[in-house]
Amino acid sequence: MKQKTLAMAADQGAGFERYRKPTRRDEFLQTMEAIVPWSALCAVIEPHYPKGVGGRPPIGLQRMVRIHFLQHWFNLADVACEEALYDSANHRGEVDEAMRAKNRSKSRIRARVEHVFGVVKRLWGFSKVRYRGLAKNATRAFTTLALANIYLGRRQLMAQVRP
Repeated sequence: MKQKTLAMAADQGAGFERYRKPTRRDEFLQTMEAIVPWSALCAVIEPHYPKGVGGRPPIGLQRMVRIHFLQHWFNLADVACEEALYDSANHRGEVDEAMRAKNRSKSRIRARVEHVFGVVKRLWGFSKVRYRGLAKNATRAFTTLALANIYLGRRQLMAQVRP
């Protein structure tokens, strides 16, 4: 029988996630939860908040105030805040196996692509353009990316060259 890793235990719903170290974001949000007087703020805003007469009912006042504060604390635009809320909501910390498989397949491809850019930017210092005009800079970028692919595949290429 193969020994289980922590990742395998987390995949099988063993609940290892509850033992994780809290992030700075978690600590910040817990602190704000403790010190912000949510009910007092809502009482002040309540008379001015829309009642939802004749249309879709509005989002709850306290939820809307919290979202507004999150936007300011983390400097998020409306769309970015909405995406962050959907990302962190990811079903009370539970991800079903189908979603986990999709994320694995996407991350494999994403890692291959981003690794090339990491080599070009970090290892070779290609962070600024050198020439004026799109054509010259595009040619330089394509050449650099081709060279990065050769660099990343050097082990496989050397195996083909050596007998």
